[in-house]
Amino acid sequence: MQNSTSGAPIRAVLFDWDGTVADTRPGIFNSVRYAIGQYGIADRPDDELRYFIGPPLYDGFEHVFGVSPELANELTDTYRVYYRDKGIFECNVYDGVGDLLRELHDAGVKTAVVSSKPKEFLDRLVEHFGLAEHLDAVVGPAIDNHNSNKTVLVNQALKELMLLPSTVAMIGDRHFDMEGAKAAGVNAVGVLYGYGTEEELCAAGADAVCEQVADLRGFLLQHCGVS
Repeated sequence: MQNSTSGAPIRAVLFDWDGTVADTRPGIFNSVRYAIGQYGIADRPDDELRYFIGPPLYDGFEHVFGVSPELANELTDTYRVYYRDKGIFECNVYDGVGDLLRELHDAGVKTAVVSSKPKEFLDRLVEHFGLAEHLDAVVGPAIDNHNSNKTVLVNQALKELMLLPSTVAMIGDRHFDMEGAKAAGVNAVGVLYGYGTEEELCAAGADAVCEQVADLRGFLLQHCGVS
């Protein structure tokens, strides 16, 4: 595990959702395959569909299937037909993450989920998994907003939590999370139990990389001053 942050005590921790709080691959893959099936588009292997875990859906359909922006929008709408009622709950919170959120929140550290997933879905998920009471904010784009840039979302969280960037850490498993964190001036902490690699996270500017949830817990408790 790398260990290098700004040195300022961490007062708030922002968590990505997909691949960081929860293993959401089953619901995402099932929803993608439902959407392309409606349009007769050939399937792709799981390794290629992994691209969908992290970036906005529109980008995923364009990148993986090479479709036009217009068709990507239609596929995204069709994806959500399945995802809204079924795919959304085809996931599991990683062991230990719920306890970590509770521990941080109970110690007075502000916590938030910051994701490119629409806020409508994030709100349902944090309630479903009993995490809402351990969160100070849930930040995601409106369902019809294509501007789900991670830097924009991190800055929105900073505004809601009213803290200096140097006292905040963004936790994520993909380069989008690290790049968004660095652009917003917050500490970028990568995790390897999700869908990114150490090479990807370090290349995107991660200040620290934690292999397992237990490593992340130790890192955060140390830097948040929680005994």
